[in-house]
Amino acid sequence: MDAVTDAYVAWKHSNPPSPPSSHPEYDFDISTIDLYTLERTVHILRDEHTEPSVALVRSGYLGNSPLNPSLAIALRTLELFHTLRLFKASFSVEAFAKVLCHSYKLPYRRGYRTALSDAFDIYLAILRNVDDRVTKELGHNSQDYQVKNSCPACCYELEGEPSVEISRMWVIDGNNSLKCIKGVNNRAVADTRVFASDYYLSPEFVNQFANEVKARRQDFDGGDNSDSDEDDGNETEADREGDPTDGAKDGDDGIDPKLAEILNSCTENWKASAKDESKKMWGVFEECGIFASACRHGFILWIVDMIESGELAKYPLAIVAKALEVFGGQWMLGYDIGCRFIRTILSSSLGQKFQDKKCRACVNAFHGYSHNIVCQQHNHPLSIPGMGLEDLETLERVFSASNQLASITRYMSSYRRHVFIDIYFRQWDQEKYQNLTRMIHNNYVQALDIIEQDGEAVQRMLQDLQITGHDLDAYFQDEVAHFRGLGTEAPEDLHAVAYVELLQKFRALSNEYEEASSSFRLRIPDNYTPLSATQQYGAALSETRKAETNRRRIGEQRDQALDELVGMEVQMGIPEGQRWLPGSPQYLQALQYMKKRKYQQALESLYKLVVQRLFELHRLNLSQTSYKMRTHISQALQKRSNAIRNAVRRYNTAATALEPPRPTLDWSKVSHFSFLDEFNILQDTRHSVFDKPWAQANIRDTMKRHRRVTRAREEIIRCNIELRRLHTSIIDEEHRFVKILKRLKHERSPNYGPVHEYITRRRGAHRLLMEQIQLTHDLPGFTGSKAPGVHKREDSAPIDLPSAAPDLDPDDATAQAALPKGKRFFFRSPQQLYWYSRALCAD
Repeated sequence: MDAVTDAYVAWKHSNPPSPPSSHPEYDFDISTIDLYTLERTVHILRDEHTEPSVALVRSGYLGNSPLNPSLAIALRTLELFHTLRLFKASFSVEAFAKVLCHSYKLPYRRGYRTALSDAFDIYLAILRNVDDRVTKELGHNSQDYQVKNSCPACCYELEGEPSVEISRMWVIDGNNSLKCIKGVNNRAVADTRVFASDYYLSPEFVNQFANEVKARRQDFDGGDNSDSDEDDGNETEADREGDPTDGAKDGDDGIDPKLAEILNSCTENWKASAKDESKKMWGVFEECGIFASACRHGFILWIVDMIESGELAKYPLAIVAKALEVFGGQWMLGYDIGCRFIRTILSSSLGQKFQDKKCRACVNAFHGYSHNIVCQQHNHPLSIPGMGLEDLETLERVFSASNQLASITRYMSSYRRHVFIDIYFRQWDQEKYQNLTRMIHNNYVQALDIIEQDGEAVQRMLQDLQITGHDLDAYFQDEVAHFRGLGTEAPEDLHAVAYVELLQKFRALSNEYEEASSSFRLRIPDNYTPLSATQQYGAALSETRKAETNRRRIGEQRDQALDELVGMEVQMGIPEGQRWLPGSPQYLQALQYMKKRKYQQALESLYKLVVQRLFELHRLNLSQTSYKMRTHISQALQKRSNAIRNAVRRYNTAATALEPPRPTLDWSKVSHFSFLDEFNILQDTRHSVFDKPWAQANIRDTMKRHRRVTRAREEIIRCNIELRRLHTSIIDEEHRFVKILKRLKHERSPNYGPVHEYITRRRGAHRLLMEQIQLTHDLPGFTGSKAPGVHKREDSAPIDLPSAAPDLDPDDATAQAALPKGKRFFFRSPQQLYWYSRALCAD
């Protein structure tokens, strides 16, 4: 392969190419496929020291086998197919083989497809060898270089940057589109090669976390399925591993137990559906998809194969382990079940390091709206300080594009599947790099628009309501506290109910004790007959013993109830001798509450579910959502709607049992309530929001706008940082390019051509990025620094960089005359470079 790679580099980058040496005895003719010339045969020059495969590459062809090729495919044809595959991932080898046959005016031949596939495999291996040489010359071959340097906006830290609460944001998620079928009858595939990629984490590394979490089978419904015997055959060790929400232990992370219970409920539906899907799928596929991670700008970080399983906890834990190893601290992880996954991390071996680095996890913006409102208040990006306007839905866009690979990778070998996935994501990263400034620019414009439009609206509303922004923040905190307490009873009510129940129990036991004590003395059996003295004595002794046992048992129960009653009185602060009597006001009030308690509990439960649903839909602004998206969200909220239906049924039962009966509810009307004003019956509940300022529609809208404005200001700060990082990295990289090309040219290295091609393409991307950076600098509301900064290097070694060109007045002759000669500058804009060039030419 090294000799073939050398021949390829010589063919592609030698100008003019050196003529190959030949010997008539070793020259040969071979059938060929060339889409550009449509030649059918070609004469190959070769000497006795050159292998046929090397001679073919020197002449611009690649054989279908390494030793005795019978067909040669032109390198330019393979290059065209590779280029098409870069931009159309679903374009298959078979489709291109049909194009070739059509161009040659031949019927489709499957042999051409096989030859093209094999040759393309070797062509890709040659390109990887060339890329390895280029990365080595550029110094890009260090460990984890791809993750540490692919996104300058995330990684290229500068000296003197403003401090931010969140150092970087990245996301993880699984996708089951890129599956791969098992061999027939579990037979091993003949292609046993292993592909190494900077993206992929090895199964050995991932399996280190296989035992971190065990599956909680009680979380799944339908465990005793009628077809469980069939499923048992497909269940493996993976089925006994937990998913990303199974590792949490109640109370193990300092979270309030009531809050933890609410947050845990967000993922119950996800777990059930995942289990149901696994019964139908995992037994068919070898790789069931990929679990991927990406930064907020879309650059791929790490990929893991989900092998014969769904989203097990070991996949995200392995990626989090790499992030804790490679990244700094204070990063934010986005995951559609992040509310519960963070507790899985904390209960794993990664928990201490995760806490030491002050890292966090949250839910994605769109997925977050299908979580309950308490989760949204704590884990939605809009509610988290420092998040800016980031939605963390990056991987949804990544997977939406990468799904086109599914049609060609489903029946590939594991090696080729990894090759094609690697090619796709490398091209994806290159395109993301070219569009990086456009993304930052669009974020900047969006933030400026929000600050201008929503900021003015918030200020007008604050003046009309005579409140401040701090009041809006206080309203939000009150809303958070309110929803955390939904469905709970007041402590004083609980104590009063328990006290009255003890009083009733004590009085009942006291009366029963008195009756038991006097039962033998006062009670004469109805069927009494005179007995002999001996009979009377024996019967009386037996009855006496039974009565005494019953009296002693009831007495012990009465004494126990009295002890509990005295303890309750001490806890409630009731003075001695002032025990509640059946006619006392406190007793009557508690008794009345007990009668309404079942109704009240049903009402509280219904209120909790309905208000959560209404506020979730209000936050989502459902009326302005498209029909398809609205349908998707409705399906996500279907489980809560079923819970509301059951709560309505319980409420109606309790309402009809009251004296007088309370009005009942119709489910068909409840399901269409649009906001709180239509749910007047909820005014009976103790947790009513009708007197809360944050429940008013205008204040709620102002609160949401206020948070968006706050996040927009944070986005401006982050964009300023990211734009300057990118600007600096471009200048520093250009300086390194000049030195590398000069060195390779001086050494007459054969790698000069491939490195020069890489740098040429990179410089083209840099020109595009600099133009967009200038557009962002010219925005009326731009507040960042227009000059590049200084890279914060891990070591203290100085780096020789050109200094910044000072500003030049094109009409100032004195300034033009003072221009230093023979000094290199970097220029912040094309306009600045133009005026310097004009002044120097005039001089």
